[in-house]
Amino acid sequence: MKAEGQAPPRDERFPKALRLLTRREFLEVQEKGQKLPSECLLGLARPNARPYSRVGLTVSSKVGNAVERARLRRLLRELFRKRREQWPPGVDVVLVVRQSAKDASLTELSRAFDGVTRKLQRLFPSGPRESAR
Repeated sequence: MKAEGQAPPRDERFPKALRLLTRREFLEVQEKGQKLPSECLLGLARPNARPYSRVGLTVSSKVGNAVERARLRRLLRELFRKRREQWPPGVDVVLVVRQSAKDASLTELSRAFDGVTRKLQRLFPSGPRESAR
């Protein structure tokens, strides 16, 4: 039950519509996208024809074992879920995790994610946002 005057909760789900799912989608962004380096992450961005942004994560086996890679993917998904409203609409982004992220704290990952976000905002200035559900 919602209290009187309380704002509705933000939608923080991570539906499939907000993810890059196929190899082809990843390759298109990686081949034709612009590089956005930021500390322990490398963002590759390319405009899409949608009113919302999508993200794909790439964590090489060189970064660490399966447990470490899964942890990094989980943290990055969470950062995207919480901060996706800051991303400009209509952009596909592949986040490539560098080896230095293996030893990075949540604060360092967050700072790198924010760096990619700032570069996206400069590269793709936009108007009002629409959300995908």
